[in-house]
Amino acid sequence: MNRGLFSKVFIEEVRAASDIVAVISDYVRLKKTGQNFVGLCPFHSENTPSFTVSRQRQMFYCFGCNTGGDVFEFIQKQEAIDFPEAVRLLAKRAHIPVPQQSPAAQKREAERQALYLAGELAQKFYQHNLQQRQLGVRARTYLKQRGIDENIAKEFGLGFAPDEWEGVIKFLRMQGLSVAIAVKAGLAIPRPQGGGAYDRFRGRLMFPIRDFQGRVVAFGGRMLGPGEPKYLNSPETLIYNKGHLLYGLDRARPGIQRTDKVLIVEGYLDVLACHQFGFDYAVASLGTALTQDQLRLIKRFTTNILIGYDADRAGHQATVRGLELARRERCQVKILPLPANEDPDDVIRKQGPQSFSRLVENALPVPVYHFERLLHTHDIGSLEGRIAVAEAMVPHLAGIKNLVEREEYTKKVAQKLNLDQHLIKTQIEASRRAQTKGADYKQGRGQARQSLMPAVHQAETAALLGLGSLFLNCPQLRLTIGDSISKEWLGNQPLAKVLAVMLTLFEQSGSDFSLSDLKNKLPDAKTQAALAQLAVHPVPACEPMTLIAHYADRIKLIWIQKEIGSLRQEINSQNRAGKTEDSANLIRRLADLHREEVLLKQLSSGRDTGSGWLEGGTRHAEKR
Repeated sequence: MNRGLFSKVFIEEVRAASDIVAVISDYVRLKKTGQNFVGLCPFHSENTPSFTVSRQRQMFYCFGCNTGGDVFEFIQKQEAIDFPEAVRLLAKRAHIPVPQQSPAAQKREAERQALYLAGELAQKFYQHNLQQRQLGVRARTYLKQRGIDENIAKEFGLGFAPDEWEGVIKFLRMQGLSVAIAVKAGLAIPRPQGGGAYDRFRGRLMFPIRDFQGRVVAFGGRMLGPGEPKYLNSPETLIYNKGHLLYGLDRARPGIQRTDKVLIVEGYLDVLACHQFGFDYAVASLGTALTQDQLRLIKRFTTNILIGYDADRAGHQATVRGLELARRERCQVKILPLPANEDPDDVIRKQGPQSFSRLVENALPVPVYHFERLLHTHDIGSLEGRIAVAEAMVPHLAGIKNLVEREEYTKKVAQKLNLDQHLIKTQIEASRRAQTKGADYKQGRGQARQSLMPAVHQAETAALLGLGSLFLNCPQLRLTIGDSISKEWLGNQPLAKVLAVMLTLFEQSGSDFSLSDLKNKLPDAKTQAALAQLAVHPVPACEPMTLIAHYADRIKLIWIQKEIGSLRQEINSQNRAGKTEDSANLIRRLADLHREEVLLKQLSSGRDTGSGWLEGGTRHAEKR
C-alpha cells in the first residue's frame, strides 16, 4: 500500500482537518512552551521532555531520538500502521468520507472492517443472551455471586455464549457475515474433517476485549460449568495482538488521566471489581506478564504504575518481569501488598473497598517489595539467612540511581539484618560497576558519538539549523539567503539536503511553496526528519542580516576546508604519478582556497568576538 491510493487533494483535506497538537494530545500529554508544545516522547524512554510539536508548522520532532514528521507520520509510528491506514484513521477522526480505493486495498480494508463488525455483532449477541430470562440465568447468577452489578456488566459489555455448537455462527450468518469471517475473527474453529466450523466459545461468560479506539477485537470467556480451560481467549487475528492491548483501557483512560496513575491487575473480574468500587484507573494485562508495547501504551497517559497481581508464585514472577520492563521504560512503579493467595477482587469483596484503598495508598516501592519477599522466604534468625537476604538485595539496591534513596534503603536493610552497612555498600558499588559497564557502553554510544563528533561537523550542523530555520520561517529573508549561499557549498548532511531542496523550490516558484510540497521533494526518512527538526527549531532572535552572513560564511568555510583536504590528496596522487604540470595547477587552486579560508576565519572571528548570541538559539535547541 502506498500514498498513490489517495489523491493529493484528499490527503491535504485530511491534513488540514487534523491539527497536529490536537491529534498528538490524544496520545501524549503536551505542555505549551513558547510557540511550541513539549512532552515526553512516546517513541523512546526519557524523563525530561524532548518531544516538540509546532502548531504553526504542523510538525513534530524529538531532540532525543531524532524522530520527526507530520501528523501522518506520527500516527504511522504510534499506531504501527502504514500511510493509507493513517490517512483513513485521521479521516475518520475528522468525519471526512474516504474515497474509493484500488481493488486490492478495498479487499484488505473490507476484511478488516468485516472483522470489526463480527466482533461488534458477536458482542451484542452475547450480551443479549446474558439478559435473556432463561438463557442467561446461569451467567447472571455467577455475576451476582461475584458481586458484579448490572451497571458494570453493561458498561463493559459482558455477555453469555450459549452451550451450542453454532450459536454465534448462525447469528453472524443472519447478519450477512460468512463462516470464513467468523473463523478469521477467532469466533469459530474449522471442523477437523469435512467443511464448516463450530463456535469457539460455548457455555461461557464473555468479556469483550476492545482496542484503544473502543472497537471489539477479541473475547475472553470463563467456563461456568465443568470443563477446561477455565478461561479461553481469542487467538491473535488481523486486528488483535494481545501484547499490544490492555483490557479495560478504553474505560480506564479518564481515570488514569485524572489520577495520573494506572493500576495493572491480572484478571477481567479484578478490573470489574476495581471500577465498580471507584478504582476506575484499573486495567488488566492480557496474559500474566506485561509487555514492552503495553508499557509504552500506558506511558501515553502516565508513568506512575501500580501493580496488583495475585500474591502467589505466578503473580510474583509476573510482577518481577513487569518491574524489569518498567525500569527500562523509566516508569515509577509500586506494588500492592496483597494478602497471600488473594487478588484485588478478593480483597474488595472480603475486606471492602476501604481496605483495598489502603493497599493502594501503602503500595510498596520496588526495593521494599523485594526485601519483604526475601524476609518471608529466608530465616533471618540465622547468620546464613541474613547474608543470603543481603546478597539477594544487592542488585536491587544497586539499581537505584538516586544516591540519597540508595543510601537510605541500604541503611534500612543493614539495620533490619543487623549487618555492617559499609560492607553492603561495598558489594553494591561492585554490583553497580558490573551492571553499568555494558549498559553505559550501549546507552552512551549515541551521546558519545555526539560529544566526540568532530567540531567542524557540529559547527556545520549549527549553521545549517540556523540558516534553515530562518529560510523556513521567514519568507521575507529567502531572497537574501539564496543570494548569500551556493548549493555547491552544501554537503550530504540531511539538514544540508533539506536546505538545498528549499533553495531549489524557491528558485522555481518563489516563496509560494507549502511544507507538504517540500516534504514530498525530500529523498528519504532522514531528510524528512531533518525538516521536522527545522520546523520546531526556534528562529534565532538576533539581527537577521548579520546572522545570515555568519551562517553562510561558516558553511562556505567548512566547504573550503573540505575542498582543501580533497585537493591535497589529489596533489599527492598527481605527484606520485609524475604529473607535475597538473599538480602545479592544483597547487595554485589550493593557494587561492587558503587565502579565502584565512579571510573567512577573520570575518568569523570579528563577528564572534565578545558575544555568544550567534550560537545561543542553536545550542539551546540541540540540548532540548
